[in-house]
Amino acid sequence: MQHKMTLVSLLLVVMMAASCNVERSEKYQTLLAERDSLYTEAVAAKGGFDNALNTINEIENALETVRVQENIIMMDNQEGNTNKAVSEINAIQQTLQENRKKIENLEKQLAEQGTKSKALTQTVNRLKKQLEEKDIYINNLKDELQQSRQQIAELSEQVTDLNNNISELNSSLDVMTVQNAAQQATIENQDAMLNAVWICIATQQTLVEKGVLSKGGLFQPSEISKQGFDKSQFMQGNKRELNVIPLHTKKAKIMTNHPESSYQLVEGDEGSLSIQILDKNAFWSMSNYLVVSIK
Repeated sequence: MQHKMTLVSLLLVVMMAASCNVERSEKYQTLLAERDSLYTEAVAAKGGFDNALNTINEIENALETVRVQENIIMMDNQEGNTNKAVSEINAIQQTLQENRKKIENLEKQLAEQGTKSKALTQTVNRLKKQLEEKDIYINNLKDELQQSRQQIAELSEQVTDLNNNISELNSSLDVMTVQNAAQQATIENQDAMLNAVWICIATQQTLVEKGVLSKGGLFQPSEISKQGFDKSQFMQGNKRELNVIPLHTKKAKIMTNHPESSYQLVEGDEGSLSIQILDKNAFWSMSNYLVVSIK
């Protein structure tokens, strides 16, 4: 029994010695170093993966913001706020540039870490493609807005030219209107002068006093004065408009020469006489003056 105990004790001593020798061996130390290195790499890889996910989330949020801004730009363009739309496009281009830089850094980081996640790579490629598509779309939209602004500027210039032309036409029209009015007034004055007639209706005594009739004598009747007379004593009229000339008396004598066939004396209410002109041209053919002596 004592012999067995001694054998067991000796075996434990040998095993302990062997264990100490293994821990101090170079191979063992190498394995420990590799284990620590793998652990460190795993921790670093996990941290890099978390950073990659954060970056991806940031880029996706930025793309969503861009989509919202695109709708705003379209509304601004429809409302004619092209300056505001261009400003928003510039902001979008800045956002896309920042996120392209994030993609580049993420790809560089993953390459340095040797990360070969297929899902992660596909996600990065998808985001790159979306950024490229957005960049192309925004550039095209910016070109369209620039063309719209140019067209608006050209239309504004055309409108300005049209307004100037209209102003010039209005000025010309005003001048022509004034000229036409002056010409019309001249024509009317000339027409009035060409068709002017002078009428004087008064008692014989008044006509003599005004110098329209001569005084006459015992054997010489009164007649139109040959010495001339004052036109201010006559009432002016237009022979084309005169059809009936009221005399406001029951007895009257026409002193000037007018063809008898061109008129007639018409008796009206209460015997009051009027001259009814039957042929205007004939009536005024011998004189543009009408002198009527009334009683």
